[in-house]
Amino acid sequence: MYISPMNWDDLKLIDAAARMRSLSGAAKALDLSQPQLSRRLKRFEDRVGARLFDRTPTGLKPTEAGLRLIPLAAEMRKNADAASRVLPDLSGSALKVVRVAVDEVRARILTDSFCDLTALLDGVELEIISSHLHADHQSRGIELQIRSCLPETDTLIARKVGDLAYGVYGSGAYVNSNPDALNDLRYKNCDWLGFAPDDLWYPSQVRWMEAKQVGRPKMRTNTMTTLLNMTVSGKGLAVLPVFMGDGHPDLVTLTGPLEELTNSEHIIVHRDVRREPAVRRAIEAIASVYKEMSPKLTGAGPSRSLQAAE
Repeated sequence: MYISPMNWDDLKLIDAAARMRSLSGAAKALDLSQPQLSRRLKRFEDRVGARLFDRTPTGLKPTEAGLRLIPLAAEMRKNADAASRVLPDLSGSALKVVRVAVDEVRARILTDSFCDLTALLDGVELEIISSHLHADHQSRGIELQIRSCLPETDTLIARKVGDLAYGVYGSGAYVNSNPDALNDLRYKNCDWLGFAPDDLWYPSQVRWMEAKQVGRPKMRTNTMTTLLNMTVSGKGLAVLPVFMGDGHPDLVTLTGPLEELTNSEHIIVHRDVRREPAVRRAIEAIASVYKEMSPKLTGAGPSRSLQAAE
């Protein structure tokens, strides 16, 4: 005989009836009317094909079948009570610190909006982890990562939060002393700064420089922040994020935002981790910062011309 799966509501009837020894007492304990409880208990007995209680003048008396089921019902009640005691403390065990892996460019975006970001986080702590590698979300070492490329597995979710543009910059002093810097057809005659050969975090910039047939960069680094500092020092031209180059008083833009070097920015998160309230709040906060900074990130804001720098 097939018996449909039991649920806790069914076993509550058995447990209450066994403890109270009467239909009226069990009904009161479960906040039911006595006729309701009596009908539900009978339906359950019909479903399992066994009488569980005998109705006697002194109250309910468990049958042999009832005696086998009553301990299991009592155990479920104890587990349910234990769960009820734990529930109020679960919110205190929820994730409070969200770790986001970024390179130095994305770290700069977040720290440039530090006050707005912390206000939007509303108590969630954000740890900015420096990384030029694709994060291992499976190990749960980090919760979020910001990058331009999309994930290659369906266990990760990408949310686009904006665009990030790049352009060519040089110091005012270098451009004034090197007229070829004003003509992209003569860029190969200029000194260039770039990335170390083994640093593949900015491959599109490397390909762009190769297409322009510029010489091997005379000075190289593995971080965008150092590349910015080298450009400011007047050692040559470099491809920089427009929000970093346009905002620097010692740099001038030579190209404006380059369409071929404008990439989408994505927040990457594991599907399971996304359910954490703190993670969702961090994602929304970062997305808001990117939206607010969009004119600067895409080069739609004011930039410094050569004349302004002179």
